[in-house]
Amino acid sequence: MNTIEQEPNFNAVTGSIYSIQNQKHLDEHKEAFKLTGCAWAGFKQWQEAGRKVKKGAKGCKIYMVVERKIRDNDGKPQKNLLDEDAKMTCLKGVYVFNIEHTEEI
Repeated sequence: MNTIEQEPNFNAVTGSIYSIQNQKHLDEHKEAFKLTGCAWAGFKQWQEAGRKVKKGAKGCKIYMVVERKIRDNDGKPQKNLLDEDAKMTCLKGVYVFNIEHTEEI
């Protein structure tokens, strides 16, 4: 599959284009399930957009970068040198669904 000639996969709610690595995951999912749509969103995002995910639809796992507070053993946020809550950047796996796996509410 030549992804350069295709329309990029994007989040239908935010309009953001997915990263190159996530594009690969989404293109593989589209090929496996014979999908043609490029619009994707999470379960709750589709609900907010007035659509629902069809029963039995298979989502595609992608990864997003998130910041998390670093907590001590008691669950309290740790502080950095500036006395701000310490944070770390990590990857979070989320599932998104193609617009073809949704229907209007």
